[in-house]
Amino acid sequence: MHAIDLITADIPPLRPQDDVSRALDWMEEFKVSHLPVVENRRLVGLVKDQDLVDRNEARAMVSGVMDSVEIPFARGGEHIYAVMKLFSERGLTVVPVLDDMGMYLGAITEHEALKRLAQVTNIHEPGSIVVLEMNQHDYSLHEIARLVESNDCKVLSVYTRTLPDSTRIEVTLKINREDISDVLRSFERYEYFVKTTYQGSKLHDDLRGRYDELMRFINL
Repeated sequence: MHAIDLITADIPPLRPQDDVSRALDWMEEFKVSHLPVVENRRLVGLVKDQDLVDRNEARAMVSGVMDSVEIPFARGGEHIYAVMKLFSERGLTVVPVLDDMGMYLGAITEHEALKRLAQVTNIHEPGSIVVLEMNQHDYSLHEIARLVESNDCKVLSVYTRTLPDSTRIEVTLKINREDISDVLRSFERYEYFVKTTYQGSKLHDDLRGRYDELMRFINL
């Protein structure tokens, strides 16, 4: 899934000559804290709510408030993971998207990106989660997947995280079956350290509940 697939049609770009009050009204309407500024299909700036509030005076225009240096954006062909990294690193609620020629294509909201990320990671699929811990040099996705598949299961998604101040990593697996007792026995037989497991419908209900809570929070 790429940036161009995440564009939200509902988010209009601002123009440099638009009033600050219009920008604030749109932010409130669309529940975002940032908006792109576009002129002749070129991304020329990005505004954030706090800067607009500070300059919300008569006849104040967006051009006098927008950040026009190092404007964050994603290319249409960038993967959703790169888009999520941009949201996280820059603290954005909206990411502008440009084509390879630098022309403005649209914008991605944090809300839409999170929804699509849930699809990519199969968060709504029933199944179980296993968290393994191991030394970095012992990690082999091929071997882990082989053990899972030898028990007639499939790995739906994988996430790895390096533990702080350590040469060890956590490997989080989403597996497509609720009863994974045979998979766990295989891991133990091959001396994998199973750190945590979440099995069955309880896992699915918990994940769905947490995701719904997150969506409700974003919509506030």
